[in-house]
Amino acid sequence: MTILDRYIGLALARSTLLVILILLPLLTLLDLVRQLDEIGTGNYGLGDALIYEAFLMPSYLLSLVPFTALLGTSMGLGGLAQTNELTAMQASGISIQRIGLSTLKSGTLFIVFIFIIMEWVAPPLHQQAIQRQSLALSGGELLVEKNGTWIHQGDRFINIRNRHEGSTLADIHIFEFDPDNPQLKLYLHADQVEMKNQQQWLYKDVIVKSYQGRNVVTRNETERTQESFLTERQLRVMEQPINSLSPTGLYHYIEYLRASEQASERFEMVFWQKATFPLAVIIMMLCSFPFVFGSLRSSSAGRRIVLATVTGFAFHLLSQSSANLGLMLDINPVLTTLVPIIVFLLLGAALMRRAF
Repeated sequence: MTILDRYIGLALARSTLLVILILLPLLTLLDLVRQLDEIGTGNYGLGDALIYEAFLMPSYLLSLVPFTALLGTSMGLGGLAQTNELTAMQASGISIQRIGLSTLKSGTLFIVFIFIIMEWVAPPLHQQAIQRQSLALSGGELLVEKNGTWIHQGDRFINIRNRHEGSTLADIHIFEFDPDNPQLKLYLHADQVEMKNQQQWLYKDVIVKSYQGRNVVTRNETERTQESFLTERQLRVMEQPINSLSPTGLYHYIEYLRASEQASERFEMVFWQKATFPLAVIIMMLCSFPFVFGSLRSSSAGRRIVLATVTGFAFHLLSQSSANLGLMLDINPVLTTLVPIIVFLLLGAALMRRAF
């Protein structure tokens, strides 16, 4: 890495860090306000909400990546243009293409940093935040873990390994203990459970084992109707957001859904959004060049920030719209993910051609 690369990289790092320090606390505060209704439920207090938001900060950072890359690059290179440093570089024989290459080298380091957060930092913290919140909201009766949900109701312990779309649960294990003796009285396993109404659940492909002293009586049942063991609030609490999974975790989960013939479209969409984020970062950085070079070079810093902000929001809206439309029309998730990137690549190329 040359002196030029380091100098431009430091300028971009400072501006990107400034953008993160402004936007990340703002996003965290907005979500904290949304949680105010939950405070006071069960054992969930303000301290729990603050810890929950702190654990989610890496996930919030990931949602800001394309916008941060665009605004940080615009501010960093714009600052160099404002002090005539870019002019001095060009006067010494450094081309705009060389400056752009140094910018993209810094972008590559930013991508590596974000990928580490996406794969190894944000997912475990996000899942731990959900575990802590679920335990506090339920008053200690419900615990959401990576490999399933545990519910405690009196002498009964319920383990839910998986949840399908809607109010359908899968791979349910129920352990019921004798209240007088610390011994297992009944074990029930159901491949699938569907909610019939607010009070009753329909168990399918059931295995029931009754423990009577040293004897174990096993019976199989095709269906069984039993009282509900989850409220609507508990169902919402136990649902883990798709974004809490790492790219590799998403990939393995999609393979599981396909093997069990379940709908995987939403998970595939999120997976490809994560997989193509390096392209999104590079395109956003390229889109910032027309704001710094060419006819907009003499623009004020405020105007550049406004233009970058509008462009970033436009990319976000197009990405969300394309994803939702793709899910509605059952379009290939790779195509719907790449559409916004291609559109802004063409837009950036047109703006650069016009600027130069």
